[in-house]
Amino acid sequence: MILKLPVNTKTGGFLPVKLAVVGSGGIAQLVHIPAALRTKGAELVAVCDIDEVVASKVADKFKIPEYYTDAQQMYDSADIDAILNLTYHTQHSEATIQAAKNGKHVMVEKPMGMTVTECEEMISACKKAGVWLMLAFMKRFDPSLQWVKQNIENGKLGRIFVVNSWYCDSMHHMDYVWGFVSGFIKSEKPGPPMQVDFHKEILLGHGVHHMDLLHWIGGPVKNMTTRYTEFDRRSFVSNSIVEYENGSAGTFQLAGVISRDWTEGLQVHGTAGSAEADINFPYFRKPSPVSIYFKEEGAYAKKAIPYRDQYL
Repeated sequence: MILKLPVNTKTGGFLPVKLAVVGSGGIAQLVHIPAALRTKGAELVAVCDIDEVVASKVADKFKIPEYYTDAQQMYDSADIDAILNLTYHTQHSEATIQAAKNGKHVMVEKPMGMTVTECEEMISACKKAGVWLMLAFMKRFDPSLQWVKQNIENGKLGRIFVVNSWYCDSMHHMDYVWGFVSGFIKSEKPGPPMQVDFHKEILLGHGVHHMDLLHWIGGPVKNMTTRYTEFDRRSFVSNSIVEYENGSAGTFQLAGVISRDWTEGLQVHGTAGSAEADINFPYFRKPSPVSIYFKEEGAYAKKAIPYRDQYL
């Protein structure tokens, strides 16, 4: 399927893709709205939130022309090509299907849905409507991780036989993010009930990125076995062994909450070299340092990859 961009009938050039945000909470205000406003070829024309106070204040803060409290009313009234589905996890499926039925392309935040059935229904609805569906796996756009993948694809690391990935959340997590979130426009209304516990929330909100990286870097996964250990309500560890279809192996560790700085990374070993990326906390907007070893060169080196905003 080809995304058909709107065309200016007078000049023959492309018109901006008109975007709307559905769900105006923290991730919308911190990441997606600023990115949309900075993206060439895009125009953010509307924002929607069930809390009118939040919707109106967000629209005013970011100078977005229109705001709505009902998505269907927005689809009926506003000229929109695509939406950014930034609702809570449990609402991703419903909001995506509604947008598709109204002929809107969708980028949905992770996790895609709460069940396999929900995800399949989202895909089916978008295919039926002839619209694009994209997941917001922004780590695929991290220049450091792209560089690692490039060196896998060009053969410089040889045949890959191990891919290790980890995400360890710190008990100081809020110390990292408080400076970013303290100025958020927040709703006074109660949000949707969490349908998962704290541990699953970390898996759905953060670990899912590494599930994607294991596929993206290592290829199709044949089997995954996981051992989960819980120490108390906020302390746990999940260790997964991954078996790839090509015979390679992998691991993924998800831990929380640890008594040190937050740490996240990816390690790849091949017959001709190894690479390791220490993934920086995304809100810091800093490059992820990469350590590389090429067998033919016989030496380790630190690779400085220039930073590029993953959200654009």
